[in-house]
Amino acid sequence: MNDDILKSLGIVSGAVIATVAPYVAAWIQKKRSKNHEANIFIHNTEYRSYSNDILIEIRASVGANRVALVEYHNGSVAINGLPFNYASMTYEKTDNTTKDIMLTYQKVPISPISELLLEIHHSKEGYVRVGQDYKQEGIIKLNRYYGAETTYMFRIGDHVKHGTISLTWVSEDKTLTEDEIEDLQLKVMYVGELTDKMKKH
Repeated sequence: MNDDILKSLGIVSGAVIATVAPYVAAWIQKKRSKNHEANIFIHNTEYRSYSNDILIEIRASVGANRVALVEYHNGSVAINGLPFNYASMTYEKTDNTTKDIMLTYQKVPISPISELLLEIHHSKEGYVRVGQDYKQEGIIKLNRYYGAETTYMFRIGDHVKHGTISLTWVSEDKTLTEDEIEDLQLKVMYVGELTDKMKKH
């Protein structure tokens, strides 16, 4: 009789465990996932903080009025199936006399600057300078619209899709020296490495 009871209890216990186990496993997985997401958030926040520090260094090192990181992304799709591409400013550092524009420079269509982006992408030096002598009048006008006399745009990484770092001078026809450009290229490369680390998490 005792053996029968023990067998019955074993069967019942086994059934309970078999029923409950998937829920327990799902709960553990969910908790691990939440912890993983929290860790990713902290790691990425740290990398963003490092990027901010580098941007501060970049702006100060060449006396720019503004330095910004612009990233490119897809938006909605047209009726004919073609994707819309946009630019958004994700970091910005300015001096005390220059107005921030990051909050308004969000999801801006890249169509008006598509030729400029192609030029940056194919540039062997990894950057393009936009000043009063730039070949496209439309880009010069756009530059002025954002309150810039001179803008340097550096490609992050080997493809323009990874983003660009732009430096602007509000009222100066600025030409960077070779040493300044070399120093900036190293700093831009470091920002690219931080961005890659965020993607890996």
